[in-house]
Amino acid sequence: MNISSIKRPLAAAVAGIFLLSACATNPDGSYKMDGKAAGALIGAAAGCAVGAAAKGAQGCAVGAAVGAAAGFLIGWYFESKKIADAKQVNDEYEQQSRAKGKGKAESVPKNEIVPAKFESKVTSAAPDQSGQREIQVTSNTDLVGYGDTVPELQQKYAIYDEKNTLVEEKTEKLAAVDGAGSYQTKSKFKLPADARGKKYTVKTTLVSNNKTYKENTYKVTVRDGQLLMLAAL
Repeated sequence: MNISSIKRPLAAAVAGIFLLSACATNPDGSYKMDGKAAGALIGAAAGCAVGAAAKGAQGCAVGAAVGAAAGFLIGWYFESKKIADAKQVNDEYEQQSRAKGKGKAESVPKNEIVPAKFESKVTSAAPDQSGQREIQVTSNTDLVGYGDTVPELQQKYAIYDEKNTLVEEKTEKLAAVDGAGSYQTKSKFKLPADARGKKYTVKTTLVSNNKTYKENTYKVTVRDGQLLMLAAL
């Protein structure tokens, strides 16, 4: 066994210390990672990469320890909830269909439940004392139809820097999906203080039964204390 094979598990173990101390059990028995733990894991990976480039395997372990303490995208948080029931949403889409002169069946399926809308909004709060700014992505998804089988919904997030290099990506499963209706998700994370003035691309994607339904892409930047939307692509 070489030194590298020993040091790299050590780097993972450093992040593991943070993760084991910051996981909570949800009512359904699943686990939810505390935001600080997520930041530690991301930071450990980034620190390992930087340290390894400078000092090899030993640098990876040292870099991971520093990165785990600092984090990169800090304080990741995700929640999902149902905000409108099946009858309300199905009725709304049937009314829209009639208003457009289409048959009811074209808008609201009789034997299945499918996505009908996926929209996202990116906002920010004022920076904290350290200069880190919290970014919030709120997404709304409508499911319509009268089928018995509920699709499995996942929401994917990806953030790219000015060079279109992937900074971070996440995949979260929407909870409380019990049929047609309107669902809302909120995710929050913090960008480092040095993100000010830089441009980022934020992508949110809705996946239904392992198939991409829609992707929303936004160009944003932090300038003069405000998150500016440069373009929605």
